Amino acid sequence: MVDLGDKYAENRAMKQLSDTAAAIAIMLVAMMCFSAMNIAIRILAKTMPSTEMVLLRNLVSLGVIIVWETLRTRARPTFPTTRIKGHFWRASVGIVAMELWFHAVTLLPLTLATALSFTTPIFSTIFAIIFLGEKAGLRRWSAIAIGFLGVLIILRPGTGSIGADALFVIASSMMMAVAGVLVKTLSRTEKPETIVFYMALFMVPWSAPLAIMNWHGVTARELWLLLWVAITSTGAHLLMARAYKRADMVLLMPFDFSRLVFTALMAYVIFGETLDSATVTGSLIIVASTVYIAHREARLRRVVALEALREAETQ
Repeated sequence: MVDLGDKYAENRAMKQLSDTAAAIAIMLVAMMCFSAMNIAIRILAKTMPSTEMVLLRNLVSLGVIIVWETLRTRARPTFPTTRIKGHFWRASVGIVAMELWFHAVTLLPLTLATALSFTTPIFSTIFAIIFLGEKAGLRRWSAIAIGFLGVLIILRPGTGSIGADALFVIASSMMMAVAGVLVKTLSRTEKPETIVFYMALFMVPWSAPLAIMNWHGVTARELWLLLWVAITSTGAHLLMARAYKRADMVLLMPFDFSRLVFTALMAYVIFGETLDSATVTGSLIIVASTVYIAHREARLRRVVALEALREAETQ
């Protein structure tokens, strides 16, 4: 009986390891997509208001996901759901995060905006504790505090180096963290395509008023860039939803930091942007804090799983 239990535990552990590795790989590709999207947003920002970008991005993304689902299923696409309220609230939170982020990208260097957006995993951890009932002890709260220390190093308050524009990224990160928690809960029952479809569907009317007030028209070049934004953004959200189905949010969030590497390389090649030492130092501190949180969370869950298995064997 013990041997069978050990074999079962070993097989289960191997499956979890495979799922985790696949989820990490998917997450990294998603981060590459987000980095490529931000490059296009920065180029578009020279001629197009951010509010117009958001609306057109959502319209094009809606078309992209419909075409994708049609090609994938070779049938008329359908997105059945019994959780329409959940999708509505996810989109409502997400549109605020998107409007803030698109605006921030037009104001700040891409590498700086990306570094500040790393507050999202910290906020995600806090919200997961609050809304998902995940437990947190002194060590986890200490790691969160250290993460915020990294944020202060990047912001350098009192020096005047970084202005109030940085607050747009912080606010966006908070909203993205809430959206991430909502996506995690939705992903328990919903397909990734369904989550992305309803996100874009609800975001269109939410983003329309501000876009209409600042409308300036679209050139052919801008349309191609918008298509690129929609494809990379939609692809990133689909990939993230699939990653969340394979592994826990807290485990995956540290790999969000690969965006800094991808964005720094792209921004250097295209715009000549460079990272300063404070941004790098602060980012590394945030990375260390969230990696520690993820590692401790994974270890605690393994302990709980093994205890549950041993209890089942004794019954």
